[in-house]
Amino acid sequence: MAQEPAPTETETAIWIKPFQWQDWSGLWQLRKCQLAEEGIVIDDALPEKPDLDSPYEKDYHRIDQVYLAERGNFWIAWTGDLPVGHIGAEDRGDHVELRRTYVRSEYRRRGIGALLVQTLLKHCVEQKVGTIELWTADDGPGRYLYEKFGFCQVETACEE
Repeated sequence: MAQEPAPTETETAIWIKPFQWQDWSGLWQLRKCQLAEEGIVIDDALPEKPDLDSPYEKDYHRIDQVYLAERGNFWIAWTGDLPVGHIGAEDRGDHVELRRTYVRSEYRRRGIGALLVQTLLKHCVEQKVGTIELWTADDGPGRYLYEKFGFCQVETACEE
């Protein structure tokens, strides 16, 4: 897989926009980068459209049903034509679940994750969401970001 060039000083403008279907290939570019960081390399072919029969990445293939329904949403961070991060809000009835936060490794520590979380929080305030839930590893890098925004760890009944 070809590595994207490191950002230059002129690539500082970042904007966050809600997912639209014309962003499908950008979303998959991000997912491919994320998988590569985890040591999972897929071929260069990106899905041209959602595959509702796919047993993998079901939430991405059903983004309209999972994230764009009710009080949910999904956002992509961009610099120029390059997608650099994303975050999702899934309406779970009595709360919204923050899901799929990701920023390309070469764009981390630039405030993009914080912009994505702020966008989700603002959306949840506008939608009158009382509770936002998320799951992350005890030592996960996102944990510190979420704590900065007031998220706190709670005991759960499951062992995950």
